[in-house]
Amino acid sequence: MLALGIDVGAPRKGMDVVLLDDDRDPVRIVSKVGIDRLGLLVGELGPDVIAIDAPPAWAPNGSSRLTERLLAQCNIHAFNTPSARGGSGHPFYAWMEFGFEVFAVVAARGYPRYRAGAPRGTAMEVFPHGSAAVLAGCLPPRGAKKKPWRERILAAQGVRIAELTTADRVDAALCALTGLLALEGKRFAPGDPKEGVIVLPAASLPARPFRPAPAEAHDEATLPLFRECACGDPACHELTRTEFAPGHDAKRKSRLWTSARTGVLAVEELRRRGWVIPPEMR
Repeated sequence: MLALGIDVGAPRKGMDVVLLDDDRDPVRIVSKVGIDRLGLLVGELGPDVIAIDAPPAWAPNGSSRLTERLLAQCNIHAFNTPSARGGSGHPFYAWMEFGFEVFAVVAARGYPRYRAGAPRGTAMEVFPHGSAAVLAGCLPPRGAKKKPWRERILAAQGVRIAELTTADRVDAALCALTGLLALEGKRFAPGDPKEGVIVLPAASLPARPFRPAPAEAHDEATLPLFRECACGDPACHELTRTEFAPGHDAKRKSRLWTSARTGVLAVEELRRRGWVIPPEMR
């Protein structure tokens, strides 16, 4: 699988794009991409999904979209997308209008706007700040610098960050990672598909709003990042701060018992964890 992340930014500086493969390696990084180059680049790279850090269109009416209001209830705040009457031609919204062009270019290349369902072959709206909060299980600690905080989240997810030398590249990689996870079924897109939805890298959101991490989380050793449960069940998509989601260590033990009968690696893991080995393997 390949996911292309696009950090839109201001029209004059162009876009940063990062292509991640299913090993979460950045196989292509390009900066300062103009709108005139984007279509050819998309055709060359042939991603399975495109994840764009911008809304696809103006809100049909009012000063915001439902997707933004629902994320705000979780303490994830994005710039509100107004109707064309409230935003068209205003200098502040130039980056949004540039994003509309990006969606139009990739649609012409065969990637229609994502609304709901399976995301393969579509272009979806994503939000790096929201993706980072979902993957970390918290907001950054107060006063944290954006780039190192998000780099650590990417690294914790297995993304190679050595070439992500700017904040825009980091954000493009977060976009791409969100696209990859969406392809794997880890996606949640609150809002009205008709007006546009922001896709987040989780099957659902927690009942409580996200809160900033404690100040000591500036120290990498105490960073409270969530990670995928290590139980090994393909149907498990639980995120946990420890190795296993509650009760899922028993799932892992059961799987190891099964595989231990045919392989020594599982026996070694059982011994390392101090778990009982099946009687016939002793």
